[in-house]
Amino acid sequence: MSFSISTVGMSAVKGVSATSPVQGASGTPFDDTAEAFLREAHKSPAERTKEAVLKRYNLTQDQFEALPPEKQAAIRREIEEEMRRKLGRAQGGAFADVVV
Repeated sequence: MSFSISTVGMSAVKGVSATSPVQGASGTPFDDTAEAFLREAHKSPAERTKEAVLKRYNLTQDQFEALPPEKQAAIRREIEEEMRRKLGRAQGGAFADVVV
C-alpha cells in the first residue's frame, strides 16, 4: 500500500516523494506493519496466552513440541492457569488474581 501526496499549487513536501511507501515507527513499510497487526488480531486469547507463556520460557512452538511429555504437561498446566485467571477477570473477578 502506498499513498501519494497531491502538491497542487505547492512545492513538494520535503523528504516525501509522491511514491514513498508509508513507514511504520520501526521503519518497516506500512503493509508489513498492518499485516503483523492483523495476524495478531486474528489470534484467539488462548493462542496469545500460549505464545506469552512459551516466550517466558524462551521457547518456540517447535522447541516446546520437542520437550519431554512431563515438561510439556507442566507448561500446559501453566497456560491453563493463566487462561483461568484471565477468564476470571473477564467475568468480573477483577481481583481474583491479587495475592495478599
